[in-house]
Amino acid sequence: MSLAVSLIAPSSFTAPEAVAAGIRGLEALGVEARCDATLQAPERYLAGSRAHRLAQLHAAFEDPDTDAVWAVRGGYGAAQLVDGIDWARLARRPKPLIGYSDVTVLLDHCHRHGLPAIHGPVAKAAGGLHDGDAESREIVRGQFEETLALIARPTPLDYPLTAHGPAPAALEGPVVGGNLATLASLVGTPAGFRAPPGALVILEDVGEPYYRLERALWQLVHGGALERAAAVCLGTFEGCTPYGETPLEAIVAETLAPLGLPLFCGLPIGHGLHNRPWRYGAAGRIADGRLAISG
Repeated sequence: MSLAVSLIAPSSFTAPEAVAAGIRGLEALGVEARCDATLQAPERYLAGSRAHRLAQLHAAFEDPDTDAVWAVRGGYGAAQLVDGIDWARLARRPKPLIGYSDVTVLLDHCHRHGLPAIHGPVAKAAGGLHDGDAESREIVRGQFEETLALIARPTPLDYPLTAHGPAPAALEGPVVGGNLATLASLVGTPAGFRAPPGALVILEDVGEPYYRLERALWQLVHGGALERAAAVCLGTFEGCTPYGETPLEAIVAETLAPLGLPLFCGLPIGHGLHNRPWRYGAAGRIADGRLAISG
């Protein structure tokens, strides 16, 4: 598949060797990965100053010869960019923004402004095409091939999931969400996440103890972010440490109880090996143990 993408670093600094490995992985899939020589100009733990990262984002969207804008990694810092983005400039050459984790905030705001966005692996993860055992490499390859298909054309995909407790036989609505800690950090700010009516909200996270996950979800619930949602769907929670024997699903169900939202679990989406892509804001349908998302 012949595609060209613009790489950006809107959040944390990434080791140059990890960026290089990701570029090699994309090239192995036939993707031309373009980035400035000054992709990163490290400042503290960030990939660059706010002005540097904003300029890079605008330039990537304005490049007439690329098909998508792909974040190198997440981490921290994307929310700093939201109020400085010239959305009219981005809309002149609409192309999908790809990423997840901290990039969640940018995906959500692209969708709000009518721009395409894909919640999927960051560019550096393409280095996994060359690392690890054969099974892991094939899983990574499949996820990147699905992501490239979503860039090229509307492509329906479906994902396994299971209901935790009572749930309707079928639910339909726009699919939104992303990283739980990132979304919770925006509560009470102008950039705050609010699920659209009937939304199927996907949540995932990494490296957080269960009490922090509960606190973050409490912020979303009581900050009004989920009051119009139709369901919550959990992806993976890689390296998230329990307290005692209470499973995370039970904690989430208890916290969601005031809203009466059905809960689904088991999506292969998140910070672990399994991170299948999905088009942010696309129409979704939950039925028969699957989440189907339209192209």
